[in-house]
Parts: sequence; structure tokens; C-alpha cells
Amino acid sequence: MGHLSREHNKSVKFNARFGVLPYKQDASEHWVCVYCHKTYLEFIQFKRHIATHFMNFSCDKCGTTFISDHALRDHRRQVKCFRTAYKPRNGRVMKPRTNAEIILQCSTASPFRTWKSNFNCVFCRVQTNDPSTLRSHIATRHENYDVQTAFYKKLGKEFLKIDITDLQCKLCFMPIQNFESLTYHLKNDHQQPINSDAQLGVLPFKLNNGSIWKCTMCPNEFKDFVSLDKHTSEHFQNYVCDTCGEGFITESAMIAHTKIPHENKYNCSRCVATFSTLEERNIHVKTQHTSTPYMCVYCKDKPRFANWELRKKHLMEVHNYKTGADKYECATCQKSFKTRSGKYNHMARTHRIKKDTELNYPCHSCPKAFTTQLFLDKHVAKKHFDV
Repeated sequence: MGHLSREHNKSVKFNARFGVLPYKQDASEHWVCVYCHKTYLEFIQFKRHIATHFMNFSCDKCGTTFISDHALRDHRRQVKCFRTAYKPRNGRVMKPRTNAEIILQCSTASPFRTWKSNFNCVFCRVQTNDPSTLRSHIATRHENYDVQTAFYKKLGKEFLKIDITDLQCKLCFMPIQNFESLTYHLKNDHQQPINSDAQLGVLPFKLNNGSIWKCTMCPNEFKDFVSLDKHTSEHFQNYVCDTCGEGFITESAMIAHTKIPHENKYNCSRCVATFSTLEERNIHVKTQHTSTPYMCVYCKDKPRFANWELRKKHLMEVHNYKTGADKYECATCQKSFKTRSGKYNHMARTHRIKKDTELNYPCHSCPKAFTTQLFLDKHVAKKHFDV
């Protein structure tokens, strides 16, 4: 139909039903579905299958689906499907397809999942850091995959990640530029039963060759996929916690979040202050840390400074900070260390000097002392096990 419209200028109405059921046989005389490429030996089996791609009219009482609106009206007029004992003619009630299932069934969108820096196939153990390789793998190894298997067990109720690079409609083979155009095209041009009031159930990404990380929903661009993934989910966070304002994609995730206490949950990254809501922390940062962005992380009270030079001066005067390879000097023996933790451990072990705390747990068998009972017990078990 797309070829007739593009190449021969035929007036094809893509927003209307084509009115035909396409049948096809291969060289082995097997019946082949032109939509999902499944093959059947018996024509009766194939006939039942091909009809499922056109079941766009469903009964709101029993869920049975039909090819035409006329068949649905006939069903409503003659069948008493509101009775609990009613059984559909095909022996089962077909469950309505979700939005995500329709998108996978009718487009070239490629499902995937991630693990660390790799992109994983949702059907097998193949993983790679090259999105092009993964798309090629799915197209060749899992070309006729069952849509239901794309929603792997660990996904739960979370949204499925899909790659919409080189996106096309499988029903008319028309190239689609973006995700929003895809859902509009499937619903209006092919009368697919996409529910606009429900969530789509997928997170769309254009992975390309892995060098550009751009959001498919807005013009924002990011340095890596992790940042893009976090940003993309924000476009689908339709559930918001009333207490802290944090957003979630699914209602179940929000309910699980609300069960966690919110008291002093959010910490200020610039000082020791804690807050119960994100809004309180944001107000604190804007009012307290705008003019003094540089903080000393070594002092207990976390003093702040207006510029780097002032903080550097403070580090040199108070914490014996030096420039060069050995930046930290012991105030007792003047021995230098490359890291603050090296100097800290040296002073605690050699000079029995512990910052902000005391060695309150002495060993009764030797002169050593420790900051916690756990460290003392480990020491006794290792050094004085015979006592």
C-alpha cells in the first residue's frame, strides 16, 4: 500500500481499513504471516492467526475481539455475554493488547535492557556496548519473536526500554521520525487500539551508534546513556509523592516509596544539614550556598569559602596542606603523605592521635587502643587468641 501511494501516486487512504486479509505461501507451501512472519502448515491454523492482526474491535463486557464493527454489533445484539456462564465462540476471551504490545507488534522498535555500560538482548544472554550490533542481533536472531517474551521476568511493572533508531511501521513500512508520530500513526492510520488515557509502557531511546545521547522527547543532549536514561524517565513520571515531590513512572513504585519514612531523608551535599523534602533542601541550597560554594570537607563544622584561594589558604594553615605529590604533613614528626587518609591513619597508629574521636577501647594485653568494640574484638582474636 505504501509502494502504491509513493511510486504510483495512487490515492491510498491510510486512515481507513484496507478491507482485505493478506495470505502468502513460501516455496515449501507453508503459510506465512506478512506481519509477524510466523509460518503454519495448515491453512485453518494460519487463517485463525492472520485474523488476530485485525481484531481491532472488542466487546467492553466480555473482551472478545472482532475484525469489523459490524461483527461487534452483531455480537452485542445476539449474545448475552453479561452472563457469567457465557463462553465465547472461539473458546476463550482474548485479552486486550496493551499499548506496549501494540507498539512492538506494529513497529520496528527494538526492545533492550542494560547492565552497567552494556546493552543486553532481552531474549538471550548476548550483550554489547555497541547499539548497532545489538540491533543487528535482534533483527537476525530474533526476527519473529513473540511480543510477550519481550517483557522479561525481572522487568516487573517497570517500563520496557526500546530503541527507535531507523523506526518504521510494520503495517505499511512507512518511515517514522519520532515516537509521538508512531503512536499517532498506529492509532489513526491503522486503527490500532492504543489507549490514549493509559500509559504507553515503554521508554523510547535513539541509541544510533552509541556516540550521541539525545532525548527522543525533547532537544536535550547528554554525555552518556546513564544520564539520558535518568532524564527520559522524567518524561513519564505521572505519579508524584505528596510528601517529598519525587516522581515515579508507575503507581506501584510510588506506593513502595511512600512506605519509607521521609524524616531527614535528603542530605545537603555542601554541608551536614538534612531535610525531609526535596523542596526544603533546594531552598536551603539557594539561600545558604550561593555566595560560598567552596567547602572544607576536613573540618567538623564544614566551613565554606567564597573562592578556591581562600579554601586553599585554610587547608594550608589548618590542615598542613601542601602543593605537589606529598600534600599532607604530620604535625608531630613532619612526615608527608600523598592522601589525607594516609596522614590520618599514620597519626592514629603512630602518635595515638584520632581526629574528632577518642580511642575508647584499649587492649588489656598490649598498649594498642581502638575506636570501636568491633575493632578491639578483631584485634584480640588475631593477636591474643591464646590469652
